[in-house]
This record gives sequence, C-alpha cells and structure tokens, in this order.
Amino acid sequence: MKTRHILMLAAGVAALAAIPLAMAQQKSGQTEALDQRGAQAQQTADAQAQADADARAQRRAAAAAQKDRAVKEGKVGGKEEEEEKPLR
Repeated sequence: MKTRHILMLAAGVAALAAIPLAMAQQKSGQTEALDQRGAQAQQTADAQAQADADARAQRRAAAAAQKDRAVKEGKVGGKEEEEEKPLR
C-alpha cells in the first residue's frame, strides 16, 4: 500500500473511533436537558401540591372557627350535631 492509502485508512479509523464518543457526549447533553426539565416539572408539582395543602388547611381552619362561633352562640349543639356511625 502506498503511504497515501495508509494515511486515509488511519483517518477513517480515527473518524470511526470518534463517532461513539460524539454520540455519548450528545446523549449526555440530552439527558441533562431532560433532567433539568424533569426537575422543573417536579418543583412545579411540589409547589402546586403545597398551595393545595395550604388552601385546604385554611378552609379547615375557617370551618372550625365558624363552628366554634356557632357553638358559642348556641346555634349548634356541640355533641347533638354528631351522628353515630355504624361500625363496620
């Protein structure tokens, strides 16, 4: 073989060896982007869940305060309102 052919073969082998490395780098970049989007989605879901929990807690506190006021004013009897539930 001539020197030119040997150099072309060596360049071809080097290019083939670089392909998996380039693909791995591209895939890791895609994975990082997916991880970032997943983390943002998780943070959004956590924030929404926290907001929902806060809203439920506020509604429960308001209902409990309203019930206490009604009991103090004598509009609702404390124990009379509760019904016995059958045992399961």
